[in-house]
Amino acid sequence: MKFNLNLLKAFLRKVYGFSHSMEPMLYRSELFSELTSIVGDDYFESGRLLEIGPKDGLDSCRLAALKPQELVLVDLPEKRYSIERWLHKIECPYKFVEANMMYMSRQDFMSLGKFDLVWCTGVLYHNAEQLRFLRKLYNLLSPGGYLVLESATLRDSRYLRSGNFVQIHYPDTYNDTGTITHLPSRGTIKTWLNMVGFNDIYDSHCYKVSDRKLSQHRYACICQRPMTDSSGTYYAKSGCNPTYILGEST
Repeated sequence: MKFNLNLLKAFLRKVYGFSHSMEPMLYRSELFSELTSIVGDDYFESGRLLEIGPKDGLDSCRLAALKPQELVLVDLPEKRYSIERWLHKIECPYKFVEANMMYMSRQDFMSLGKFDLVWCTGVLYHNAEQLRFLRKLYNLLSPGGYLVLESATLRDSRYLRSGNFVQIHYPDTYNDTGTITHLPSRGTIKTWLNMVGFNDIYDSHCYKVSDRKLSQHRYACICQRPMTDSSGTYYAKSGCNPTYILGEST
C-alpha cells in the first residue's frame, strides 16, 4: 500500500488539533528524537537551552519537556505577535529575547550566557554572514554542549549539492524573500562547522519521515562543541601575527 502523506497529516490534525496553518513539519520532531537517542532523555535536565527562531512553538514545547533550568527564545521583533500566541504553553522557566542575534551589541550577546543546547532550524540561510553566524552559535555553547542545526541548501544539480558551493541571490533575493541571499550546499555547511570549531558532526536522517526529496535541498545535523576550542585560524603560517579566529571578525 502506497504511503499517503496527506492522510497522515489529516490524522495528525484530527488527533492533535493542528490546523492547516499550524501543520507540523514532521522532520522536526524526528530531529528531536534523534537528539534524545544520542544523548538520552534526561541529558539536558536542569540545563540551559537556547532556541533561535522558534516559529510555531512545537519545537519549543518539545524542548521544554526536557525539563531545563531555563529555555531562552530569540527571534525578530516582527515575530513577537505570533510567538505571544503560544508562549504561555511553555511548561518550564523561559525568557523571550526580541532581537536579531547578528546585530545584538556585544554586551547584550554576552548577557545571553552559555547553553547546553542550541536549537536552530530554518534560520541559517536567512543570514548573509553564515560563517560568522555559526561561530556565534559555537560561542554560545558550553564545552560539551550540543548544536542542532537545520537549513535550506543550494538548489541545483546533485553534482553541486555534494561539493562545497554557495549560490548567491543578489540583488534579487531567492524567491523574492528579501532575506535569502546565500544558499550553501550541505558540504559547505559541514565545512563551515569544521572551520568554527565543530569536529563531530552527525548527519541527520530526519527527512525520511516527511519527504525524502527534502534532503535534496535541506540539511540537518547534530554536533557537539569539543571540550577545548579547535576553531580554525588564518594568517598563522608566519608566526608573526596574533590569532585570527575564523568567524570572529568585528
